[in-house]
Amino acid sequence: MLAATAAAQDGEGETAPGAVTGTPAPATAGAEATTTDAPQADPVVIQVGSTVEHASDVEWRFEVAIRNIVAQQGMPYGPEVALQLRGLLPTYVEQRAQELALVVEARRRGLTPDEESIAADLETLRSSVETDEQYQQLLAGAGFPGEEEVRQMLVEADIVNQLVQELRAAAEASASDNVLRTRFLADRALFQEDEAFCARHILVSEEEVAEELLGRLEAGEEFADLAAEYGTDGTRTRGGDLGCFGRGAMVADFEQAVLDAEVGTPAGPVATQFGYHVVLVYDHTPARVPAFDEVKEEVRNQYVGLATEAAIDGIIEGSGARAYPERMTP
Repeated sequence: MLAATAAAQDGEGETAPGAVTGTPAPATAGAEATTTDAPQADPVVIQVGSTVEHASDVEWRFEVAIRNIVAQQGMPYGPEVALQLRGLLPTYVEQRAQELALVVEARRRGLTPDEESIAADLETLRSSVETDEQYQQLLAGAGFPGEEEVRQMLVEADIVNQLVQELRAAAEASASDNVLRTRFLADRALFQEDEAFCARHILVSEEEVAEELLGRLEAGEEFADLAAEYGTDGTRTRGGDLGCFGRGAMVADFEQAVLDAEVGTPAGPVATQFGYHVVLVYDHTPARVPAFDEVKEEVRNQYVGLATEAAIDGIIEGSGARAYPERMTP
Protein backbone atom coordinates (compact mmCIF):
# COMPACT_ATOMS: atom_id res chain seq x y z
CA MET A 1 0.00 0.00 0.00
CA LEU A 2 1.33 3.44 -0.82
CA ALA A 3 2.42 5.70 2.01
CA ALA A 4 -0.51 8.10 1.66
CA THR A 5 -3.03 5.28 2.04
CA ALA A 6 -1.16 3.74 4.92
CA ALA A 7 -1.04 7.08 6.68
CA ALA A 8 -4.79 7.42 6.37
CA GLN A 9 -5.37 3.89 7.65
CA ASP A 10 -3.23 3.99 10.78
CA GLY A 11 -1.01 7.08 10.71
CA GLU A 12 2.09 5.10 9.76
CA GLY A 13 3.54 6.01 6.34
CA GLU A 14 6.37 4.00 4.86
CA THR A 15 8.56 7.09 4.51
CA ALA A 16 8.49 10.52 6.01
CA PRO A 17 6.62 12.83 3.61
CA GLY A 18 8.83 15.36 1.94
CA ALA A 19 11.92 13.19 1.50
CA VAL A 20 13.25 13.15 -2.05
CA THR A 21 15.84 10.33 -2.13
CA GLY A 22 15.57 7.33 -4.46
CA THR A 23 11.81 7.08 -4.97
CA PRO A 24 10.40 10.47 -3.89
CA ALA A 25 7.62 10.83 -1.37
CA PRO A 26 4.10 11.35 -2.74
CA ALA A 27 3.40 14.80 -4.15
CA THR A 28 0.21 16.57 -5.18
CA ALA A 29 -0.61 18.25 -8.46
CA GLY A 30 -0.22 21.99 -8.47
CA ALA A 31 -2.72 24.24 -10.15
CA GLU A 32 -1.88 25.64 -13.56
CA ALA A 33 -1.78 29.39 -12.98
CA THR A 34 0.50 32.38 -12.57
CA THR A 35 1.49 33.99 -9.32
CA THR A 36 -0.61 37.04 -10.09
CA ASP A 37 -3.80 34.93 -10.21
CA ALA A 38 -3.61 33.97 -6.53
CA PRO A 39 -5.63 36.03 -4.05
CA GLN A 40 -3.48 37.61 -1.35
CA ALA A 41 -5.29 35.59 1.33
CA ASP A 42 -3.97 32.38 -0.24
CA PRO A 43 -0.59 33.27 -1.73
CA VAL A 44 1.45 31.12 -4.06
CA VAL A 45 4.10 29.33 -2.01
CA ILE A 46 5.63 27.05 -4.66
CA GLN A 47 5.99 27.57 -8.40
CA VAL A 48 7.43 25.27 -11.06
CA GLY A 49 6.93 26.93 -14.43
CA SER A 50 3.23 27.60 -14.77
CA THR A 51 2.34 25.08 -12.04
CA VAL A 52 1.77 26.60 -8.63
CA GLU A 53 0.71 25.55 -5.16
CA HIS A 54 -0.92 27.93 -2.74
CA ALA A 55 -0.58 28.18 1.00
CA SER A 56 -3.79 26.21 1.50
CA ASP A 57 -2.40 23.35 -0.61
CA VAL A 58 0.81 23.23 1.37
CA GLU A 59 -1.00 23.47 4.72
CA TRP A 60 -2.90 20.21 4.40
CA ARG A 61 0.12 18.43 2.97
CA PHE A 62 2.22 19.58 5.90
CA GLU A 63 -0.51 18.42 8.25
CA VAL A 64 -0.37 14.95 6.71
CA ALA A 65 3.41 14.95 6.99
CA ILE A 66 3.64 15.90 10.65
CA ARG A 67 0.80 13.58 11.67
CA ASN A 68 2.69 10.81 9.92
CA ILE A 69 5.90 11.68 11.80
CA VAL A 70 4.08 11.72 15.13
CA ALA A 71 2.35 8.40 14.40
CA GLN A 72 5.66 6.75 13.49
CA GLN A 73 7.03 7.80 16.86
CA GLY A 74 3.98 6.40 18.66
CA MET A 75 3.00 9.78 20.09
CA PRO A 76 -0.50 11.26 20.43
CA TYR A 77 -1.17 14.18 18.11
CA GLY A 78 -2.56 17.43 19.41
CA PRO A 79 -2.28 21.24 19.15
CA GLU A 80 0.81 21.36 21.36
CA VAL A 81 2.66 18.79 19.27
CA ALA A 82 1.58 20.53 16.04
CA LEU A 83 2.98 23.82 17.37
CA GLN A 84 6.28 22.19 18.26
CA LEU A 85 6.61 20.76 14.75
CA ARG A 86 5.63 23.98 13.01
CA GLY A 87 9.29 24.89 12.81
CA LEU A 88 9.73 22.16 10.19
CA LEU A 89 7.46 24.02 7.77
CA PRO A 90 10.14 26.02 5.85
CA THR A 91 12.16 22.84 5.23
CA TYR A 92 9.01 21.01 4.16
CA VAL A 93 8.15 23.75 1.65
CA GLU A 94 11.60 23.48 0.07
CA GLN A 95 11.28 19.69 -0.17
CA ARG A 96 7.78 19.95 -1.57
CA ALA A 97 9.09 22.24 -4.32
CA GLN A 98 11.52 19.49 -5.31
CA GLU A 99 8.72 16.94 -5.35
CA LEU A 100 6.56 19.16 -7.50
CA ALA A 101 9.42 19.55 -9.98
CA LEU A 102 9.44 15.76 -10.41
CA VAL A 103 5.66 15.65 -10.77
CA VAL A 104 5.77 18.31 -13.48
CA GLU A 105 8.51 16.39 -15.32
CA ALA A 106 6.53 13.15 -15.09
CA ARG A 107 3.53 14.84 -16.67
CA ARG A 108 5.69 16.48 -19.32
CA ARG A 109 6.79 12.99 -20.31
CA GLY A 110 3.20 11.89 -20.61
CA LEU A 111 3.28 9.44 -17.71
CA THR A 112 -0.15 8.47 -16.45
CA PRO A 113 -1.17 6.75 -13.23
CA ASP A 114 -2.39 3.19 -12.91
CA GLU A 115 -6.02 4.08 -12.25
CA GLU A 116 -6.99 0.49 -11.47
CA SER A 117 -4.34 0.24 -8.76
CA ILE A 118 -5.31 3.60 -7.28
CA ALA A 119 -8.98 2.66 -7.24
CA ALA A 120 -8.08 -0.56 -5.45
CA ASP A 121 -6.03 1.34 -2.86
CA LEU A 122 -8.91 3.69 -2.18
CA GLU A 123 -11.38 0.82 -1.93
CA THR A 124 -9.12 -0.92 0.58
CA LEU A 125 -9.04 2.28 2.59
CA ARG A 126 -12.82 2.66 2.53
CA SER A 127 -13.38 -0.95 3.48
CA SER A 128 -11.24 -0.56 6.60
CA VAL A 129 -14.19 1.17 8.30
CA GLU A 130 -17.93 0.53 8.31
CA THR A 131 -19.59 3.91 7.76
CA ASP A 132 -19.04 7.08 5.75
CA GLU A 133 -18.75 9.03 8.98
CA GLN A 134 -15.97 6.75 10.18
CA TYR A 135 -14.28 7.09 6.81
CA GLN A 136 -14.26 10.88 7.03
CA GLN A 137 -12.92 10.66 10.58
CA LEU A 138 -10.20 8.32 9.37
CA LEU A 139 -9.11 10.75 6.67
CA ALA A 140 -9.26 13.75 8.99
CA GLY A 141 -7.22 11.92 11.59
CA ALA A 142 -4.45 11.47 9.02
CA GLY A 143 -4.63 15.14 8.00
CA PHE A 144 -6.51 14.75 4.69
CA PRO A 145 -9.35 17.21 3.93
CA GLY A 146 -11.07 14.47 1.93
CA GLU A 147 -10.65 11.46 -0.34
CA GLU A 148 -9.68 13.58 -3.33
CA GLU A 149 -6.52 14.67 -1.57
CA VAL A 150 -5.62 11.04 -0.85
CA ARG A 151 -6.18 10.27 -4.51
CA GLN A 152 -3.96 13.18 -5.56
CA MET A 153 -1.12 11.84 -3.45
CA LEU A 154 -1.56 8.33 -4.82
CA VAL A 155 -1.61 9.60 -8.40
CA GLU A 156 1.53 11.64 -8.00
CA ALA A 157 3.35 8.90 -6.11
CA ASP A 158 2.57 6.58 -9.02
CA ILE A 159 3.77 8.84 -11.83
CA VAL A 160 6.87 9.98 -9.93
CA ASN A 161 7.74 6.33 -9.30
CA GLN A 162 7.36 5.71 -13.03
CA LEU A 163 9.66 8.66 -13.71
CA VAL A 164 12.33 7.28 -11.37
CA GLN A 165 12.06 3.88 -13.02
CA GLU A 166 12.57 5.51 -16.43
CA LEU A 167 15.64 7.33 -15.16
CA ARG A 168 16.99 4.12 -13.66
CA ALA A 169 16.38 2.22 -16.90
CA ALA A 170 18.31 4.91 -18.79
CA ALA A 171 21.19 4.62 -16.32
CA GLU A 172 21.22 0.84 -16.68
CA ALA A 173 21.27 1.14 -20.47
CA SER A 174 24.34 3.38 -20.28
CA ALA A 175 26.22 0.98 -17.98
CA SER A 176 28.48 -0.56 -20.61
CA ASP A 177 31.55 -2.55 -19.59
CA ASN A 178 33.78 0.38 -20.58
CA VAL A 179 31.79 2.79 -18.43
CA LEU A 180 31.80 0.40 -15.47
CA ARG A 181 35.50 -0.34 -15.80
CA THR A 182 36.23 3.39 -15.83
CA ARG A 183 34.11 3.83 -12.71
CA PHE A 184 35.93 0.95 -11.04
CA LEU A 185 39.35 2.43 -11.79
CA ALA A 186 38.26 5.84 -10.51
CA ASP A 187 36.87 4.38 -7.27
CA ARG A 188 39.24 1.50 -6.61
CA ALA A 189 39.65 2.53 -2.98
CA LEU A 190 35.93 1.98 -2.39
CA PHE A 191 36.27 -1.68 -3.32
CA GLN A 192 39.42 -2.44 -1.36
CA GLU A 193 39.17 -5.34 1.04
CA ASP A 194 40.96 -4.49 4.27
CA GLU A 195 43.62 -6.64 5.86
CA ALA A 196 42.11 -9.11 8.34
CA PHE A 197 43.44 -11.34 11.10
CA CYS A 198 41.59 -14.28 12.62
CA ALA A 199 42.83 -15.27 16.07
CA ARG A 200 42.21 -17.16 19.28
CA HIS A 201 43.50 -16.29 22.72
CA ILE A 202 43.60 -17.59 26.26
CA LEU A 203 43.32 -14.81 28.82
CA VAL A 204 44.68 -15.55 32.30
CA SER A 205 45.54 -13.38 35.29
CA GLU A 206 49.10 -14.66 35.93
CA GLU A 207 52.09 -14.63 33.57
CA GLU A 208 53.34 -17.95 34.94
CA VAL A 209 50.09 -19.65 33.92
CA ALA A 210 50.40 -18.19 30.41
CA GLU A 211 53.97 -19.50 30.15
CA GLU A 212 52.83 -22.94 31.25
CA LEU A 213 50.03 -22.95 28.66
CA LEU A 214 52.51 -22.05 25.91
CA GLY A 215 54.60 -25.05 26.85
CA ARG A 216 51.60 -27.35 26.78
CA LEU A 217 50.60 -26.02 23.36
CA GLU A 218 54.11 -26.64 22.04
CA ALA A 219 53.78 -30.20 23.40
CA GLY A 220 50.72 -30.71 21.19
CA GLU A 221 47.70 -29.98 23.37
CA GLU A 222 44.67 -28.40 21.70
CA PHE A 223 44.33 -24.62 21.96
CA ALA A 224 40.53 -24.74 22.22
CA ASP A 225 40.66 -27.27 25.06
CA LEU A 226 43.08 -25.18 27.09
CA ALA A 227 41.08 -22.00 26.38
CA ALA A 228 37.94 -23.69 27.66
CA GLU A 229 39.72 -24.85 30.83
CA TYR A 230 41.84 -21.82 31.70
CA GLY A 231 40.34 -18.83 29.87
CA THR A 232 38.85 -16.11 32.08
CA ASP A 233 36.75 -14.22 29.55
CA GLY A 234 33.68 -14.98 27.44
CA THR A 235 35.68 -16.49 24.58
CA ARG A 236 36.41 -19.61 26.65
CA THR A 237 33.05 -21.05 25.56
CA ARG A 238 34.16 -20.95 21.91
CA GLY A 239 37.72 -22.12 22.29
CA GLY A 240 39.11 -18.62 22.75
CA ASP A 241 38.03 -17.58 19.25
CA LEU A 242 38.06 -13.81 18.77
CA GLY A 243 36.89 -14.08 15.18
CA CYS A 244 38.39 -11.93 12.44
CA PHE A 245 39.29 -8.27 12.82
CA GLY A 246 41.32 -5.53 11.21
CA ARG A 247 43.98 -3.15 12.41
CA GLY A 248 42.85 -0.83 15.17
CA ALA A 249 40.25 -3.19 16.57
CA MET A 250 42.33 -4.43 19.51
CA VAL A 251 44.42 -2.73 22.19
CA ALA A 252 47.87 -1.74 20.96
CA ASP A 253 50.00 -4.40 22.69
CA PHE A 254 47.68 -7.21 21.67
CA GLU A 255 47.52 -5.95 18.10
CA GLN A 256 51.30 -5.81 17.86
CA ALA A 257 51.53 -9.41 19.05
CA VAL A 258 49.04 -10.43 16.38
CA LEU A 259 51.01 -8.56 13.70
CA ASP A 260 54.26 -10.24 14.79
CA ALA A 261 52.84 -13.77 15.16
CA GLU A 262 53.25 -16.48 12.55
CA VAL A 263 49.99 -18.03 11.39
CA GLY A 264 49.41 -21.31 13.21
CA THR A 265 52.10 -20.76 15.88
CA PRO A 266 51.07 -19.87 19.47
CA ALA A 267 52.68 -16.66 20.78
CA GLY A 268 52.93 -14.76 24.06
CA PRO A 269 52.53 -14.12 26.83
CA VAL A 270 51.15 -10.68 25.89
CA ALA A 271 50.50 -8.32 28.80
CA THR A 272 47.53 -5.92 28.53
CA GLN A 273 45.28 -4.17 31.02
CA PHE A 274 43.08 -7.27 30.92
CA GLY A 275 45.75 -9.76 31.97
CA TYR A 276 48.08 -12.09 30.08
CA HIS A 277 47.21 -13.53 26.68
CA VAL A 278 48.37 -16.56 24.81
CA VAL A 279 47.66 -15.80 21.15
CA LEU A 280 47.11 -18.01 18.11
CA VAL A 281 46.62 -16.33 14.72
CA TYR A 282 44.94 -18.95 12.56
CA ASP A 283 44.36 -16.90 9.41
CA HIS A 284 45.66 -13.69 7.83
CA THR A 285 44.21 -12.05 4.74
CA PRO A 286 46.30 -9.20 3.30
CA ALA A 287 44.58 -6.08 2.04
CA ARG A 288 43.71 -6.31 -1.63
CA VAL A 289 41.74 -4.65 -4.38
CA PRO A 290 39.65 -7.32 -6.11
CA ALA A 291 39.70 -7.69 -9.87
CA PHE A 292 37.04 -5.85 -11.84
CA ASP A 293 35.18 -9.03 -12.75
CA GLU A 294 34.85 -9.96 -9.05
CA VAL A 295 32.97 -6.76 -8.21
CA LYS A 296 31.40 -5.93 -11.56
CA GLU A 297 27.81 -6.19 -10.28
CA GLU A 298 28.62 -4.08 -7.24
CA VAL A 299 30.16 -1.46 -9.52
CA ARG A 300 27.10 -1.61 -11.76
CA ASN A 301 24.70 -1.10 -8.85
CA GLN A 302 26.73 1.82 -7.55
CA TYR A 303 26.93 3.42 -10.98
CA VAL A 304 23.22 3.02 -11.71
CA GLY A 305 22.26 4.38 -8.30
CA LEU A 306 24.49 7.44 -8.61
CA ALA A 307 23.43 8.09 -12.20
CA THR A 308 19.76 7.89 -11.24
CA GLU A 309 20.27 10.29 -8.35
CA ALA A 310 22.17 12.66 -10.63
CA ALA A 311 19.33 12.59 -13.15
CA ILE A 312 16.80 13.37 -10.41
CA ASP A 313 18.96 16.23 -9.15
CA GLY A 314 19.30 17.52 -12.70
CA ILE A 315 15.53 17.60 -13.18
CA ILE A 316 15.04 19.48 -9.93
CA GLU A 317 17.82 21.99 -10.61
CA GLY A 318 16.69 22.53 -14.19
CA SER A 319 13.04 22.99 -13.28
CA GLY A 320 13.49 26.50 -11.92
CA ALA A 321 11.36 25.50 -8.94
CA ARG A 322 10.85 28.37 -6.54
CA ALA A 323 9.68 28.16 -2.95
CA TYR A 324 8.43 31.01 -0.76
CA PRO A 325 8.13 29.57 2.75
CA GLU A 326 8.01 33.08 4.18
CA ARG A 327 4.53 33.45 2.67
CA MET A 328 3.15 30.75 4.97
CA THR A 329 1.45 31.75 8.20
CA PRO A 330 3.99 31.22 11.03
